[in-house]
Amino acid sequence: MPKPHTLTLRAYGVGFGDCFLLTFRYKGDIGDRHMLIDFGCTQKPPKAGAKLMLDIAKDIKKTVGKTLHAVVATHRHTDHVSGFATNAKGTGTGDIIASLKPELVIMPWTERPDAPTDWKGPGKGGAAAVDDALRMSLDRMRNVAAVSVLEAKHLAKDLKNEITFIGDDGIKNESAVRNLAKMGKQKPAYVSYGQKIPLLKTLFPGVKFDVLGPPTIRQKKNLPNQNPKNKDQYWHFASFWKLQAMTSQLASTGNGSTLFPGAKFFAPRDVPMEDRWFVRKVKDLRGSQLLRIVRSMDDALNNTSVILLMQAGKKKFLFPGDAQWENWEFALGKDLGTLKDVDVYKVGHHGSLNATPKKLWNNFAKKSAKKTDKNRLVTVMSTRTGSKHGHAATGTEVPRDKLVKALQALSTLRSTQELEDDNELVLKIDFDLN
Repeated sequence: MPKPHTLTLRAYGVGFGDCFLLTFRYKGDIGDRHMLIDFGCTQKPPKAGAKLMLDIAKDIKKTVGKTLHAVVATHRHTDHVSGFATNAKGTGTGDIIASLKPELVIMPWTERPDAPTDWKGPGKGGAAAVDDALRMSLDRMRNVAAVSVLEAKHLAKDLKNEITFIGDDGIKNESAVRNLAKMGKQKPAYVSYGQKIPLLKTLFPGVKFDVLGPPTIRQKKNLPNQNPKNKDQYWHFASFWKLQAMTSQLASTGNGSTLFPGAKFFAPRDVPMEDRWFVRKVKDLRGSQLLRIVRSMDDALNNTSVILLMQAGKKKFLFPGDAQWENWEFALGKDLGTLKDVDVYKVGHHGSLNATPKKLWNNFAKKSAKKTDKNRLVTVMSTRTGSKHGHAATGTEVPRDKLVKALQALSTLRSTQELEDDNELVLKIDFDLN
């Protein structure tokens, strides 16, 4: 069986988002084989022009030629899939990617668009009905995200900006998801932990692929009972099931209306001077509550991320999307030994505090303080400087300074932030697989 001798990783400077093009290079007639992992953005790099995403789509097309062999959309957050959106003229970035006629599109099991309303999700038995509840709850949360963005227009600037930034990321992205569902020559693979994708063996000979996430609730039955915080693993995640109960009624307003359509929004001149402090307090309270909701929903969607482990030649590559602890816990309980000798780690969730669990990080055997170590772990991070996500004062900034220092000290860190000063489009890294 032919095997690739080199892998070229292109990390595109989308800013706050992910876009990775992997090119597996083979000798002889087989030629290069290409896999695109995510293509999205919610906040461009500081110096980026208006046509950044279009320029990236064109560069991807130029690089792969006529055929893009596989596309992986790890989850439907805007910063991972917005580039797959199409437009009425057929000139959108998603139209360009679709024109490359990918053989296969891979998405998490929660994204199957043609599932009937009574679909039980992957798996057997009564627990599978809980999978269906999760899928439907994700739809509700996307509706709430859209409504929260509308509601935020009435709030103070800082709250409005943060709610809008996070909320926009969780809106349905229907154009992108519909395009992904139909662009592949084969039916999409909607995957969960442990699922085999036979076509990948044909598309990428000599490369071993393992799907390590997301699990179904049939696989991870204790999901409803997770603690809301896990300080040991950088995990801060509100109970998904409490969140579902809290938002199920709000989601019914996801038709473009505000959360409280009958409410009157007073202008300062409408309120007596002595009462204006109270109006500000009420608005701040409402804004804080909305922010907590959209943050929790943001985490829930991150935990639907596909976690993909690839072994090519003598190297292992780990791409976990934005997976956080509830997603990671299942895989780390079963595959910790397999992950020990990872060579290249795509840093989860743009370097956030809760997407690179300590259990995972401490397990990487190829961490090294020696920069000259030829076997040193390579970490690749797609993020941007000055993101609107989180705050340094609360230790929630993205990328998280504490994590970045660890990555710099014990791995060879390559970040799309390197592209910002020169306003370059792509960070290119070659790996010798032999």
